[in-house]
Amino acid sequence: MKPRKELFCVRKIKGFTLVEIAIVLLVFGLVIGGLMGPLQVQLESLDRKATVKEIGLIKESIVGFAIRNGRLPCPDTDSDGAEDMSGSACTQVYGNVPWATLGVGIMDGWKRPFTYRVDTTYADTTDGSGCADDDTAGVSFEICSAGDISVLDSQGGNAVASNLPAIIVSHGKNWAQATGNDEGENTDDDAVFVDKTYASGGSNNYDDIVDWINLNNLIAKMVAAEKLP
Repeated sequence: MKPRKELFCVRKIKGFTLVEIAIVLLVFGLVIGGLMGPLQVQLESLDRKATVKEIGLIKESIVGFAIRNGRLPCPDTDSDGAEDMSGSACTQVYGNVPWATLGVGIMDGWKRPFTYRVDTTYADTTDGSGCADDDTAGVSFEICSAGDISVLDSQGGNAVASNLPAIIVSHGKNWAQATGNDEGENTDDDAVFVDKTYASGGSNNYDDIVDWINLNNLIAKMVAAEKLP
């Protein structure tokens, strides 16, 4: 009797062609790209909200410091978090927010330090400097004092605020890489700053977040605390 032959059925499995794989990858890329755009916008919005909140805390701490010490804090110029003074005045009028001195957060939403400028007559230890009124003992400024910082709506544009004693700046996601004249105005160490609507992309890009110590509010808080008459 002849041995039985085993019959084998070989099924041919058809795989994806290179064209099909390329189409799948293309569709996948488009889907991911479509999701990344809104996600990046949402993350940017969260970073900006966190930064605005932190600046608010910094402003409150600066006013509290003034009530306790009779002056505004000096900038941190050596990145150790402490204000820097030389004798009776600030070492420099421009630097980082002295976060350790104030007990506030170090970084903005993009993990970069806040910069800070102060009118030195508000931050020195000389009573009533920069004002003709009778000096109030232990207070660096008077009700008649006016700050030297101003804010415009664009470089060389219209005034947004003036006579400010101090200002805080977050330079946004593109920190230290100003893409236009308006952002450049916030990095040139002078007393003029720009605050305008957020604009993303192109030569008109502006993502700085700028806020300041309101002089009238500061004076009112000092009077309420009986630090000024």
